[in-house]
Amino acid sequence: MVSIKQIRPKDRLNKGSAKLKSKVEKRKLKTKIASEIEPLNKKNLITTQPETQTIKKTKYIMPSKSITGDLIEQCLIALEQLKMTSKKKNAIFDEETQIFAEINCIKIQNSKGNIKIVLPHSTCFSTNEICLVTPDLKKGKRHDHEPTIDRWEDILRNANVTAVKTILPVRQLAVEYDQYELKRRLLTQHDFIMVDTRVLSHVSHLLGKIFFKKHNMIIPVRLNENGNIKKDIDIGLRTAMLRLNLGATSTIVVGHTGMPREQIKENVISLVQQLKTKYPGGDANIRSLALKLPLSLSLPLYITLRPSSVINAPKLVHKKPKHFATVEDELSTIPDSTVKVAPDGTVHVKRPHKSKSQDTNEVEENDEQEESDNDSE
Repeated sequence: MVSIKQIRPKDRLNKGSAKLKSKVEKRKLKTKIASEIEPLNKKNLITTQPETQTIKKTKYIMPSKSITGDLIEQCLIALEQLKMTSKKKNAIFDEETQIFAEINCIKIQNSKGNIKIVLPHSTCFSTNEICLVTPDLKKGKRHDHEPTIDRWEDILRNANVTAVKTILPVRQLAVEYDQYELKRRLLTQHDFIMVDTRVLSHVSHLLGKIFFKKHNMIIPVRLNENGNIKKDIDIGLRTAMLRLNLGATSTIVVGHTGMPREQIKENVISLVQQLKTKYPGGDANIRSLALKLPLSLSLPLYITLRPSSVINAPKLVHKKPKHFATVEDELSTIPDSTVKVAPDGTVHVKRPHKSKSQDTNEVEENDEQEESDNDSE
């Protein structure tokens, strides 16, 4: 048999009193802990008031200060390794390839345009196949272009200029290179095509789009027969054109793989310094700047997280010629109005603003004329 011990009423009272004591003790501990924590929280709140905190503004470093010579040299070493890995196995000769600087902007400029940048060293290949397009001595297709070639050969020989290989007058370009295949041959035979600024607009129309697709192909040069032509051509060889389209990315030639590393480094440093004043929005508008080969990865030199709200809308300023002036005069066909004619041929007509009283008077006069006509009938 199993005996079950029955609980006496006294034992029940003792257990109930023990539970009550434990609950009272827990409450006392909670109140004690809360009283100790409250002053600590108050102290922390006093020390962490927002009035004493100072908001630190983030400072973004400009590319002209962050890009150094050592960083450029490391990037050029990496480019050489990329060229060795991408080198064709069946290639007999080591071809010289161009090195580009890739620029990404934060805000896009208002219009297309070109920026002329003069570098310390020439970006032309060692072959030196340079063509010089010159104005004609006598305009018109009937006149021969041979006297123009002879005259410019004498001028370059007297100035001791040996970089230019071929001289191409505008008439010869228009007559002999009128087909697409011939223009393509002219493009492949020369590294640079330097064009006199006096005939630049006409020559660019004759050559077409294919010459603008190849980077740094057409270079404008100011030639003065009575001045220092050797200096002008030297500046033309060191000139690189930064073509800005309606996009965030643009590229410019800074050298080629056959150049010494120090010369490429000096070209890149000069480019960064000139972007401060010539690039739309300045160097603050540059998001990133990198070096790359035509078909390689871009190796970054500078990247920033500067917000676009800090930068104003960039504008590309076009230089106006000396004789760029608008003509304004009265327009005889429309009374009390003026007309403006710009050098590019655009016409703007300014008409006077009519007030409401004038409009009502004209309407009343028209009504009176109609009534008089009806009476006469």
